[in-house]
Amino acid sequence: MTARSNIPMLTLRAQITIEVSALDYVEAAEHQRRAEALFAAVRAEYPAAAFAFHHLRPKLAGEAKAGEPTAPRRYKTRPRVLAVYHDS
Repeated sequence: MTARSNIPMLTLRAQITIEVSALDYVEAAEHQRRAEALFAAVRAEYPAAAFAFHHLRPKLAGEAKAGEPTAPRRYKTRPRVLAVYHDS
């Protein structure tokens, strides 16, 4: 077996996205409480896990309406490449 001390540790991120609709802040708070309860199971397994719950901006006039096909969502981050190291 070769020593792995010279190989850098991988940092990985898993992201779960849930979009819900609410008519008012009371209903939104109920969704947040339910999501936090679900997240408790994740936090039990991964103590450093983070939870975020925030409002999305309304769609602009030129954007697609509900039920219409849309282009794939574009994220602001660039894809990262995993480097593979080999012993020489």
